[in-house]
Amino acid sequence: MKRTFIAFMIGLLLFNCTKKEAKIVEKNIPYIISKENKGKISGKDTIRPNPPIPGWLVYGTNTFIINSDSTAYYFQNKGIGFICGTETADTIPYFANLQPKDLIEISNKNLYDFIKLNYKDDFRNATFIASESDTLKSKMFFDLRKSLNYFIRHRDFCVVRRTTQEEDTVLKYKRSNEFYSSADIKWDNNRITFPEQVKFVKPFIKVNKKI
Repeated sequence: MKRTFIAFMIGLLLFNCTKKEAKIVEKNIPYIISKENKGKISGKDTIRPNPPIPGWLVYGTNTFIINSDSTAYYFQNKGIGFICGTETADTIPYFANLQPKDLIEISNKNLYDFIKLNYKDDFRNATFIASESDTLKSKMFFDLRKSLNYFIRHRDFCVVRRTTQEEDTVLKYKRSNEFYSSADIKWDNNRITFPEQVKFVKPFIKVNKKI
């Protein structure tokens, strides 16, 4: 009877361990951007439909570029207020004048504390997780998403996307430690919009004429 009870307890423990491992595996299912390109991560870590991202917003306020299984690059833009995407939005990324020195390499060992120190809480945050490959399955990605969920509020949003042409180019020079000048790059104008390409529309000002 005693042996049967011990065997039962061991079996129960093994079952619980297997169950926990199954949950971990299920949670870390590879994220395929091409299939989830209209999804966004909310504070509850759910995927919901997301409108096209305007070209001027592609870099948001916080951008994380997955670098390896345990590291990522981070850069931050100036504050952005209320954001609205539409079906007719121009989604070609705008030139951000990104420099290799702007990319800070961070480790998943101090990821939570890093986000806590850099995440802004006085306006709506637009956070992007960018990847050079279509499939994300590194530990860094899952650690990053988990840590961000502690700080993303209802009005914020976080989107997973592919890296832009400008990010890919700057990353290349960052990793090789070569001199970088955007003026020397042969850019694909179908994948990037420069300031001189942005058409200025003169605002209509209504004038009240005195009689």
